[in-house]
Amino acid sequence: MPRIKEVEFWSFMDALQKASDTGGKIEPIDKDAWRKYLKENRMSEPMMVEFAKSRFMTFKRVVIDDDSEWVGFYMYSVDDEGALKWES
Repeated sequence: MPRIKEVEFWSFMDALQKASDTGGKIEPIDKDAWRKYLKENRMSEPMMVEFAKSRFMTFKRVVIDDDSEWVGFYMYSVDDEGALKWES
């Protein structure tokens, strides 16, 4: 059963920057890669969005898909300094 957990924001931001630098970041604008990742990993974007709405004023969606311990689907808010991860 999937669950959503909070992760340490600043460590997440470091991991996100590394993923961005190495090409291991997928954003919703990359429609094909985004849909493929969520479908293959059986992740519900609408469920995650609703959970993020209850925690953050504004938020962004991202997938980290590299070889690090941070691989996964996240919602994060720079304004609220928070990040959530979907765990299967």
